[in-house]
Amino acid sequence: MTTKPIYSKEWNSVKEADRELVASKHNFRKTNDYLEQILLALNDLSQQQLALEWIRDERLSDSELEVLIPIIIDMAVDGNIDNLPYAREVLFNNALNSNDIVRKKLTSMFDDFLKSDDYYVYAGVARILIFLNYSDLRIRLTEKCKDSTDEDIIDLYKHIIQDEWF
Repeated sequence: MTTKPIYSKEWNSVKEADRELVASKHNFRKTNDYLEQILLALNDLSQQQLALEWIRDERLSDSELEVLIPIIIDMAVDGNIDNLPYAREVLFNNALNSNDIVRKKLTSMFDDFLKSDDYYVYAGVARILIFLNYSDLRIRLTEKCKDSTDEDIIDLYKHIIQDEWF
């Protein structure tokens, strides 16, 4: 004889809230202004993390990615420190699922990042390039770092060529 498990009211409450969240996300995704609402949230520091969490596992269309990826690249390179991991996750998840949109957008933005001569920008770009294995861009970044007069950037160069995760 098998007894049916008895779950606590807290468990049932969490289960119901999760069901409602899934339904809300589904309904939100179907709205006409979904992309505009996501863009609004991404541009509001207090809403960025939630927006990034919501789109992290979404299968975004190419047209949505064309709009969102440059903003997310900026966030992943030089955004709010608390939101960097979420922005990188969105990039990494979509780098594999898109028609090379992440690579194309990062490549088009790359020269501007190199012009910054900023250690933190270079480090943010390096983390993305190492994880995504964009070796051609990584070579360009290492050349720029190697020729720098900034000791921090030269130190970053050493980490990049030694394949150290920093």
